[in-house]
Amino acid sequence: MFFAGGVIGSNGRSRFSSPFVLLQVGLLVCFQMALSVGSPADVVQQTFAIQPADRTAIIGDTIVLPCRVLHKKGSLQWTRDGFGLGSERSLAGFPRYSMVGSDEEGDFSLQITNVSLEDDAVFQCQVGASDMVKGIRSRSAVFTVYVPPEPPRILQQDYMETTAGMLVELTCESNGGKPTAELSWLDEEDNVVTEGIELTTQQLGDNKRTNAVLKWTFKPSREHDGKTFSCRSENPALKQPIVTSIKLAVKYPPEVTLTANSNKIKEFDDVQFTCDAVANPADIMYKWYRNDALIKEDNTTTLIIRKVTRQDNGQTVSCEVNNKIGTTKSTYILNICYGPVFKSPLENIAADPNKEVRLFCAVDGNPSPKITWMFKDSRIVGREKYLIIPRITPDKTGKYTCKASVSGFPEISANLFVFIKGPPAVKSSTVQYGIEGQQVKVECLITSIPEPTRVVWIKQSQVVDIDNSDGYEIVTEPLVDGLRNLLIIHKAEENDFGDYNCSAWNSLGHDSMVISVRRQKNLPILIILAGVIGGTVIIVSITIMIIFCLRKKPSSKGTDFVSENKAKQSDSASSGDSDLKLEIRTASSLSNNDQERNWEEPTDAVRVQKPPDIYKYDMKYTETRLLPKVETQENNGYVPYVNYSRNYNPAHLSSSLDNTHFDNSTQLYNDLGQPTGPNFRTAYASPYLRTSQANLPSDHVLYEGYRCNSLTNQASPLSSNQYITSQNFPSHLKPGTLATHV
Repeated sequence: MFFAGGVIGSNGRSRFSSPFVLLQVGLLVCFQMALSVGSPADVVQQTFAIQPADRTAIIGDTIVLPCRVLHKKGSLQWTRDGFGLGSERSLAGFPRYSMVGSDEEGDFSLQITNVSLEDDAVFQCQVGASDMVKGIRSRSAVFTVYVPPEPPRILQQDYMETTAGMLVELTCESNGGKPTAELSWLDEEDNVVTEGIELTTQQLGDNKRTNAVLKWTFKPSREHDGKTFSCRSENPALKQPIVTSIKLAVKYPPEVTLTANSNKIKEFDDVQFTCDAVANPADIMYKWYRNDALIKEDNTTTLIIRKVTRQDNGQTVSCEVNNKIGTTKSTYILNICYGPVFKSPLENIAADPNKEVRLFCAVDGNPSPKITWMFKDSRIVGREKYLIIPRITPDKTGKYTCKASVSGFPEISANLFVFIKGPPAVKSSTVQYGIEGQQVKVECLITSIPEPTRVVWIKQSQVVDIDNSDGYEIVTEPLVDGLRNLLIIHKAEENDFGDYNCSAWNSLGHDSMVISVRRQKNLPILIILAGVIGGTVIIVSITIMIIFCLRKKPSSKGTDFVSENKAKQSDSASSGDSDLKLEIRTASSLSNNDQERNWEEPTDAVRVQKPPDIYKYDMKYTETRLLPKVETQENNGYVPYVNYSRNYNPAHLSSSLDNTHFDNSTQLYNDLGQPTGPNFRTAYASPYLRTSQANLPSDHVLYEGYRCNSLTNQASPLSSNQYITSQNFPSHLKPGTLATHV
């Protein structure tokens, strides 16, 4: 054996003790060692082509953790949580583990079948060192195993009865999940419940799985009755969430809704209230209250209040409903719409000069009235209840009007007057009149703000005393801006007339005025004269109206009596003659059918004999006989005009017609009630007939001897009241004969 100092012999001593020899031996050893090791630059290191990565799997799955090595020299093994699993591909002792792949490719991936919870660990692929080749290790791969939790379970089962308002706790649990099961409560619309939720977890003994418990605490109400609520469990090991449900039956007191039949209730309306209630159990009772006073107790769901007024505004109407669970009351506050009304009258204001004035208009209405202040009915000065005048001056005094309006109701208004305080001012007529022996009133108008404290009447430097029996009386009448003071003199005598002094005082000054009271002498004469003139005018007017109405008034039926002339004169001068038309109107006789028949059927008693036509153009005849003919035609109340000819027929002048017959003919009259002569013409050819002089003799004198009533007596069925008569006719005329000239 060689050592550094030489060769050791059998006796324990070195054979080479020389230093030179030792140096040679050392060099020889170093050379041999260099030859045996070789150069490091010539060795290829082993490396990982593929390394394992973090991985998850569900229990029962089969997975492969990759590991591929290039230029593998050393031995390769897998470790789990730092514990080696072996270098053989079969990995004896771990039946679910094996290394798959081929040596040529350097693939030594780890395959795990039927993954279990113990596989939840950190795995690493390692290659050992060999002959100048360093050992290598892969990254650590975390392998996570998911374990599905147990299905969720609601501790209260699938149905639960409860009462509204009581605290309820629903509990849902899901155990053994890895990771922990995600639990949530869902309402009937699958919305996640977020209020009243509490989640608790508990880890199992393997420190890998966890139990989860989710509690929902709430107070159920009517909305929860009959509803189904769900507990949902989610976990990565589950392909889809697992859900379980529970149905709630909630008993609750009545829930009441009180409504009126109109959203806008006006004053004097009838209001119907309806009480709707929902309850479980549904056996309910109703009670009605007005201002908390019981007014009705039965199962009626409606209440009617008749003719509500503004006094009812703001009052309460309540409906109370109860069942076995409880009692609920709903209240309706009456909101009655009514027009504006003044709470208090507006009072006049007397203000000091240049001071602030505050006006107030207190108006009630619903809705609140709109206020408008007007100054002297011409200018708007405010729109609030209060109107403030910062500095009162004479130009701001006078009438202020407060107008109040509510939509749908009439507008109202009220006036007040603003005055400036000052001494009184006496204003009245300086001359006033009275009648001796009658009551005389002497007026004294006093403008005074504030009111007069004293008013005195003075006559002949003496105060008029109303306490004695002199017959004086003083009457005071308040006015807006002062008062009206009347001195009344009963049965005025001569010495009561004269000058009177009216004096007034207030706290700010004094004023007076002299009033002269005079006798009124001509007043009765003037009154009588005015009455006479007025009466005369009225009477004349009424008379004219009556005459006009009588002339225009149509009669229902009429009968014309016309003289029928058989012979006609062919003389061309007849075109200038005037035509006389006789109109005899009856008012009531034609309403009698028998009389109508008598007038329509001419008989010997009614039919007038035809008189001879004795009119001649040469004016030789001095008498005419124009007898009317009975006409029976309908003419709408107006009798047609009758044409009379002037033809003279000698054949009719026989001895059978004596003077007696002509004397009984009917006399004709003009519009003025005067008799018309036989020579009357349209052209008024006779100057005697045309004249208007009063000294000419009246034409009726010529014919007075021929006037008689034979024709009228023959037409006896007509009485005097069947004709229109005039008071202007001469007294000797027979009523009912009226002639008209055209």
